[in-house]
Formats: sequence, C-alpha cells, structure tokens
Amino acid sequence: MNSTILLLPGDGIGPEVVAAARVVLEAVASIEWPVLPDSALAPPPMRTTVRILGEQFVALGVPLRAASGSLVGGMLVLKDRDREFAAFRQLTRVIIAWGVAGLALAGLLAFGIARQITRPVRSLVAATQRAADGDYTADIAVTAEGEIGALADAFRAMLADLRSKQALVDYLGHGSNEARTVMLASGASSTMARQAMEGGVTPGTTFANRYEVKELLGAGGMGLVFRAVDAKLGEVIALKTLKKEMLDQDPNALERFKSEIRLARRISHRNVVRTHDLGEHSGAYFITMEYVEGRSLKELIRARGRLPVPVTLTVGKQLCRALEVAHAAGVIHRDVKPQNMVVQSDGVLKVMDFGIARLATGHGSMTHAGMIVGTPEYMSPEQLMGDELDGRADIYAVGCVLYECLVGNTPITADTPITIIAKVMEVTPPAPHAVYDDIPVALSDLVMACLAKKAADRPASALEVHDRLEAIG
Repeated sequence: MNSTILLLPGDGIGPEVVAAARVVLEAVASIEWPVLPDSALAPPPMRTTVRILGEQFVALGVPLRAASGSLVGGMLVLKDRDREFAAFRQLTRVIIAWGVAGLALAGLLAFGIARQITRPVRSLVAATQRAADGDYTADIAVTAEGEIGALADAFRAMLADLRSKQALVDYLGHGSNEARTVMLASGASSTMARQAMEGGVTPGTTFANRYEVKELLGAGGMGLVFRAVDAKLGEVIALKTLKKEMLDQDPNALERFKSEIRLARRISHRNVVRTHDLGEHSGAYFITMEYVEGRSLKELIRARGRLPVPVTLTVGKQLCRALEVAHAAGVIHRDVKPQNMVVQSDGVLKVMDFGIARLATGHGSMTHAGMIVGTPEYMSPEQLMGDELDGRADIYAVGCVLYECLVGNTPITADTPITIIAKVMEVTPPAPHAVYDDIPVALSDLVMACLAKKAADRPASALEVHDRLEAIG
C-alpha cells in the first residue's frame, strides 16, 4: 500500500539521522495499518525500537487517516534510547552502589557485633574449662549488658561459691584423720544403745521387714537415728525413730512428728537433708531420710576451735540458702544450731532435723503452754517467750551459729538453761570483732544485727543475710 510518511525530528535527532532513516521509513511505509470501524476511537500508537547508524532509537508511530477513516499516511517519532533511559540507568547504578555499600556496612556491623558477643563468651568458656580442671581463680573481665552480662555475673557468683567451698574442703582436709561419718552431733552412747534395744531397733536386724539396720548414729530431740539399707531400693538411708515415752507424755508428739514429714517433704534443696517417707511398725513411728556422710558443724568446732573467716562465710551462705528455701515454703526451722548441720567432704553443708518446724502461717501450736521447743543457746527472745514467730527467729539462730564459728563458743553461755534464758533476754554479747580483731568489722556487725533482741531490728530475710555475706567475701 502506498502512503505518505511524515518524519519529525525528536530529541537528539539531527538532519543526518533523518536522511539515514529513510531506509527505515520505507520499511515502515510498507506496514499494513489496521482498518478500523467507523465507531472506533483514535488507534493506539505503534511502539518499536530501531537501530540507525549503530545506535538504538525508540520509534513511536501513529497512522494518519482521512475523515472517511481511510489511511492516508503515518507519523513516526524517534527518540535516542540511551538518552531516554539515561536517568533510569543512573538510578539503577545508584541503587546498586548503595545496596552493595549497605551490605558491606551490614557485614562489618555484624562482624563487630559477633566479635562483641563471642569475645566474652570465649572468656566464659575458658573460665569454664579452668573450673572443670579445679581452678576457680579465673577473672571474668566481662562488662557486657543484657543476657551476656547476666551470664557473666552468674558465672562470677558460681566461681566465688566454688572458691569458698574449696576453702572449706581444704580446711576439712587438714584434719582428715578426725573425720568420721555422722548424722547428728552426739555419738552413740550406751544410753542410746539401750534405748535402741528397747525400741526393737538394733544393728544387724531388719526393721519393719524392709530396713537392714547397720549402726546407731546418734540421738535427736525426738528419737534415735540409724544408718540402714532399704532392702527394696538397695539404697543407704537414715532411719529416725520416735521416742515412745514422748507419745505417753505428750499426746501431740505424734502430730508434731507427722508435721515434720509434711513440711520437710516440701523442701527440696541441695543444702537440706531430703526426707523420704513416714512409717509405722509395731506401734513405733519412724521416718526415712537421705543419708549424709560428713561431720556435724558442732563436732568440727569442738575439734578445731574457731573457724577461719572464709570457712565461716561458706557455712553461713549455705545455711542461708537452705533457710531461704524453707521460708519460701512457709516453714520456720525453729532449731537451727551446729548440731543440725552436717558438712560433707565436698564442702556442701546440709541442714537437717525439721522435727519441730511448723508452717509460718499455721494456726495454734501443738506444744503445751510454757513448753520450750528448741535449744536455748540458739533461740531468739521471742521464741523463749512463746510469742508468734516468723523467719527472723531463724535469723537469730544464724547469728548464733556464725558467732560460734568465729569465736569458738555461743554468744550466751551459762551453767543452767534458766540462766541462759535470762541472759538471752537481757545480755548483749561482745561483738566478734571485739573478741578477735582479725574478724572483719562488716562480718561482726552483721552477726550482731542478727542477734538483735527485737525481731524488727534483724535482717528481714535469709536472702538479705546471704547477700551481705556474699558482699563480705
């Protein structure tokens, strides 16, 4: 079809390009433009790309029609493709450049953050390896915040705890010839042996058709304690019997004994002797508990005298951990004393004998009016007066234990229980630092705070005492 083509120079189009484009226009002129119906609107432009003189152009063509709709020609506009897309290409290059720069920066930041995280972790790993080899002297120089900082603080506390226990282990090792296995401070006297025979529990016999009794270990406030083997489980256990005369003299003794089991079984902690079960055989009640090998703290003080400050701190912190768990369970021990604490050869202290403990929120007392349950040398004034107690009664006993460890004797000493009670109510003992000036003043002040006559003047909790001991060393 013959048609007339009008070529209009566009952006970047010179006369030489127009001349060169005639060949292209002749090809375009041969295009069969579509025939549109009369009702059709203006046809859309035709878009294509052409290469002229080695350069690419964008061609936009529009057919020219007469009023009758017949095709009379066409118009073609060329634009330099490179110039048309120059801004787009520039934008693309900028985006790619910034993208690469962003990735590089992100990589550097990630590397720096990773180094910040891994450096303290590597330090903690190295300290862990040293601790596994028995070296607890690693210095954790980590000042990070967040989880890493919390982990470093926890690890520092753990190393400090291990160092203090190692000090106790070393101290025990110096007197290894004195060590023996005990559950309570008092030994197996002839009187206890007679009591055991009367109760039908003697070494070499099988008690309650299950427990093979091996030896008599000692006596507590409510009965005798034996080492035995549970034939069903094949485990070594401690067997504690209830004195029959206590049932005859005190109808509530059995209820206190049952309460001991109910309360003690609520407490699960490495510094507390674990209680297993309550049983009855031929009218005699007994409990089974974890068997602990070690020495009572009382025996250790009797054998060595006053303990070194680092050993005392270790004992005090472990005692406070045990009481913290007990108080959280609503249990007041009421009879905290060195006789009720066993130190194992690995430096772990175990608190035992919750036989007179009761729920702090319990109602009423199962003791007779005027009946004192406990050991007067370690009892708080309010306990001696029969007042309502809370955990601060045990805090007073902690002060007595720490005092005895540091000085070698209890804060209050006397020949008779009545005199002891009177002095506890009225006399303030000399501060440990006043007795031995090698005792840190901060530790001496803490002990005296625990021994305050009024409960309100003592540290509020076992946790507070523990933290203050931790701050001392």
